Amino acid sequence: MQDLRIFAKRLSATEAGRLHQVPTLHAALAAGAKRDPQQIENLFAHYLATQDAAWQDLDRAVAMLEGERDTIRERSPVTHIQEEKKDSPAMANILMRGAYDQVGEQVVAAPPEVLHGLPAGAPANRLGLARWLVDPANPLTARVTVNRFWQEIFGTGIVATPDDFGIMGAAPSHPELLDWLAMAFVESGWDVKGLFKTILLSSTYRQAALTTPEKWEKDPDNRLVSRGPRFRMDAEMIRDVALAASATLSTKMGGPGTRPYQPENVWEVVGMGNARYEQDKGENLYRRSVYHYWKRMAPPASLEIFNATNREVSCVKRDRTNTPLQALVTLNDPQFIEAARRLAEMALKQAGANDEAALDLVARRVRARPLREQEAARLESSRLSLLSHYQGKPEDAAAILGVGAASPDKTLNPPVLAAWTMVCNQLMNLDEVLNK
Repeated sequence: MQDLRIFAKRLSATEAGRLHQVPTLHAALAAGAKRDPQQIENLFAHYLATQDAAWQDLDRAVAMLEGERDTIRERSPVTHIQEEKKDSPAMANILMRGAYDQVGEQVVAAPPEVLHGLPAGAPANRLGLARWLVDPANPLTARVTVNRFWQEIFGTGIVATPDDFGIMGAAPSHPELLDWLAMAFVESGWDVKGLFKTILLSSTYRQAALTTPEKWEKDPDNRLVSRGPRFRMDAEMIRDVALAASATLSTKMGGPGTRPYQPENVWEVVGMGNARYEQDKGENLYRRSVYHYWKRMAPPASLEIFNATNREVSCVKRDRTNTPLQALVTLNDPQFIEAARRLAEMALKQAGANDEAALDLVARRVRARPLREQEAARLESSRLSLLSHYQGKPEDAAAILGVGAASPDKTLNPPVLAAWTMVCNQLMNLDEVLNK
């Protein structure tokens, strides 16, 4: 054994590295004036690391900041952004007949000449474009925006082609109304909440959705708004309504994407086995659907079935289909079964042994109205039939109550809670609940 040293503490990797350099440093010191640049650099680095207190403080600060940077990079994906060139204005050349090697006249950034020009003092960059878009002289932005809000409320916009306001698009059904709403929207300072309040409080929106033979003959598509809107809600709304009715919807805002209930092995199938879906726990299971983590190759199945977009391209109007798979989601998906059970627990706790009061509470939370006598009688008959079934087969009651991450209330009778869970699930699957 050529060299043996015993220390009274455990050496760090840095300290061990310095000991490893000792023979090299000794050789550099012995070289005197004949030291080469590498030896001089090694001696200077050793001096800074062992003798210069100010340098050591800075080195520790840099190491801490680099550690924080690495943690942030591991936690979040890298997002690339574009930045304006600061040394030259934006420009491009006209390509003759679209050929990249046939360069024509040089042009600078500017809006189309057939429309209004940039506002006074606006720079010819993206900031100037943004100001141009919301300039009161621009007749298009406010109309397009108002039309999409109208489409969100009534199912179809005043212009039925929200992505085409040109000569190939549909003509507005109520052009004066579109103009008035657009002007009021701009004059209010682009107050979105105020615009929605104006529309929702109007007699047009507050009409009943019922139709008559005369309305059906003259206005089959409700383009004249002869009745209130009625259409199936979007995918995210259907899930959020079920969670809100059961008082389980989280109101937390912001944060990273959530991973609620999904079919097993859903990522492994599309990811060639190199990715595994890790379901969230606790509050993240009940966050709003807008916070869903979205994997484009395997989007949330319960949302995709209800025509949620794939988010690969812009979508200004969703398709609405009616398929058996949609009913299977609202009847059997763990999110909806668990929401029905939580609603049943709430009703039983608040109403106690009063079945009529419990049924009324469920109806008001799900349908926003009391039950009619015939409806109440039918639901009560269904509840008694279900209760008889679960009392005779307690294993079925245990199975339905075991759905979902949240444990059922142990103070409630399992067959009773199971029967009420199915009654709540029936109500949540009515067209009146799934349609707006």
